[in-house]
Formats: sequence, C-alpha cells, structure tokens
Amino acid sequence: MFKRLPALIAVIALAVWLGNFIIKNFLAASLIAYGEDGASRDQALVYSPSNPLVVAARAKFLLYRADPPREEEAIAELQRATMLAPRDYRFWLELGRAYENTGAADRAEKALRRAVQLAPRYFETRWAFANFLLRAGKTEAALNDLREAVALSGGVAPYPDRAATMNALNTVAGVLGNDLGALRGILPADNVSQIYLAEFLANHDALDQALEIWRRSSADGRGHYRRLLFQLLPATQSKGRFAEMRGIWQSLMTLEGGGLENSADNLMINSGFERPPLSDKYPSLASPPTGFDWTMRHHPEVAARRDSVEKKTGSYSLRLTFNSAMNSEFENISQLVLVEPSRTYRLSYFVKSKQIPSQEPPYVEITDAMDAAIFNLRSPAPSGTTEWIEQSLVFSAPENTRAIRLTIRSPRLGVVDRLRIGEVWFDDFKLKLESQ
Repeated sequence: MFKRLPALIAVIALAVWLGNFIIKNFLAASLIAYGEDGASRDQALVYSPSNPLVVAARAKFLLYRADPPREEEAIAELQRATMLAPRDYRFWLELGRAYENTGAADRAEKALRRAVQLAPRYFETRWAFANFLLRAGKTEAALNDLREAVALSGGVAPYPDRAATMNALNTVAGVLGNDLGALRGILPADNVSQIYLAEFLANHDALDQALEIWRRSSADGRGHYRRLLFQLLPATQSKGRFAEMRGIWQSLMTLEGGGLENSADNLMINSGFERPPLSDKYPSLASPPTGFDWTMRHHPEVAARRDSVEKKTGSYSLRLTFNSAMNSEFENISQLVLVEPSRTYRLSYFVKSKQIPSQEPPYVEITDAMDAAIFNLRSPAPSGTTEWIEQSLVFSAPENTRAIRLTIRSPRLGVVDRLRIGEVWFDDFKLKLESQ
C-alpha cells in the first residue's frame, strides 16, 4: 500500500492543480464576460495570466474603452496574445486593428495579412483585410479580397449572405461611386448575387442598370427575387416608368399564382373587387399606393371593406360606411392604370347609395399618376338612397400622361346622423380605350 502512496499523492496534486486551473479560468472568463471596468480585466489577468483570450480582452479594453486609452500597453498585450497562440487568427486580427487604430499602417497590414494566411477561408479575416486595403488606397488588392469575403459570407449556402453583400457594395460605392465594373467585380455570377446587385442599384440611383439585371434574373426559393420586385416597383413608379413597372408587376403576380386579368376591353385589374387586393398581403404596397391593383389603406372613421351581400355582379363589391364624424377626408382606395398619351378613354362603373348627403357625396377621381395638377376629373356618387346605377366618364389623357390614378374619395364629413348612417357601394369598374 505504501508503495502506491507517491502515485496517489501525485494524482491528488494533479487533480487539485487541474481543479484550480479550471476554476481560475472560469473566474477569468466570467470577469471578462460580465465585468464593466478595467479592474475586472486586471483581476481576470491575475487568475489566468497566460490565457490569450483574457490577455486580448484586457488589451481591447485598454485601447478602446480606457480613458485615456493606453495604446502602448494594449499593443504589447496583443503582441503577447499572438505569441501565446501564434496559430490563432483572432489575435492577429485584433493586433492588426490595433495597429491601424494607432496609425501604424505597415504593421497593421502585416498583422492582418497573417490573419488571412492563418484563416484564408474565413469571411472575417478577408473582410477586415479588404477594408483595411481600401482605406489605405490599395483599391485593386482590396477588391480582390472583398470578392473572396463576399464569396465566403454565405457559409455552406451556394450564394453569399445578403447583409454582407450589401455592406461590401456600400463599401465599394463609398470609395468608387456607382462603378458598375467594380461592383460587379466583387460578386459571384450566381443568380442570387446578381439580384442583390440589382436591389442595391435600384436604391442608389442606378435604375437602368438594376432593370437590366432584373430582366436576366429568375425567381429563387428564398424570396430574394420577390424582395427585388418590391424594390423596383416604387423605384419605377417614382420615375414615371410605368411600362417597365407593369412588367415588374406581372412578375410579382406570376409569383403569386395569378396574372394580369385586364384586357383591351378593360384596362383595370380586380375591377369588381372579386379577390383581396395584394396590398392586404403586402401592406408596403398601400403606403404609398403602389402597383396595378386596388390599394386599400385604413381610415379611422370610414369602414371600407369588400361586401359579399350587396353586389352588382360576381361575389363582391366595395362598401364604404360613414358611421362617425371624420377628422380627415377619405382618399384611401385607389388603383394605378396604364394609359397612352393623348388617347380617349371611357370609365364606367356601378354605384349604389344609402342615405348619402347631397352636399358631400363620395366621388371617383381620375388624375395623372405623377402630378394630379396636370388634370383632375371627378364623378360624384348619387346622393340619397338609390339602387345600382351605372356611371361613366369620358376623358382624354394629356400628351405626357402614361398612367392615371383612379381614387375613390369622400370629403370630410364633420357631422354624422347616427340614425341615418350613410353607405355607398362600388362594383364592376371598366376602363377602355374609346374608338377613334
């Protein structure tokens, strides 16, 4: 038994040492994770003086949070961290950042390059090095590393991460502007990456280039293409490029499992409110009103809904109920319609009224889609109580008008008789080109 005693003591001593080591490292890690001041970092270093994570954490505090910063000491500590773990890219990365932060550009480049050598397939190292090179004016080398970073950002996915790609594009554009060659150059050629680029260009005043890429793109399984359509719709609408916008809308409707049901005999879409407007599913289409379907926005005092009880034909109509005094006029339902300049059109629709005041009836308004001041036509609903009545309006589109906005509106009703609640129904809108 006594022969085994030295070995037993050695095992116990090792266990005690290992236990203390584990406890000290746990305490050091806790101080780094939850400590708020420099004292907690100093104490962590007492517990674990050779742990490179603790050493680097204290150095980062000295450099970025201490007041005043203790730059020389921080650099020395980060250098020690790289010696404690010379094959760990993280400490070289932090050392490179610290060198750049203190103005030592040459040393920063060497340290960051070493981080890339140790972890060439990591996004973080490529990204940090590329941004350093870009800030240093070494544009060509920076673009090469940005290309690698973007390609690595998606991990195991067959395409890059969207946020990383957008950051890379913003970084390049911040230095080179909308240099399409440079922007293209940092992206892979896959469909999703090109969709990212089109989305970026659509939001950076490069709509022509964005549309060019969109025409070559196809739908993907994760909704990136759909997101691009929602970027292009308001971009083309705000520029008055309604014909191209119509093609984008067609693509969206195809994704939704439908199509543009209008024809030469009726240029309007969903003219009888037979299906919920697409803005019900995608509220961003309603504010501001965007696209070639009805957009229906909430109004606090006017109830607007599709009605399956009262309808002229089909299964639904639009019903407006004025059951409360209004703080603002109602202009919350509209549709954009593509037209040709200087052509004559006929709008017709059916309307039914119930207890509508004669002095302030609702009305249908037609305006130029870009500028309502160019032309403005109104067709008021009948006052009082009526059955379904067909109303029509003939107009000529001005020479510069390529789309109109048809809006269902009502003036502000300041007083409402709760015993005589006013209601109005609309159904079967039709807009067609008049024979010349």
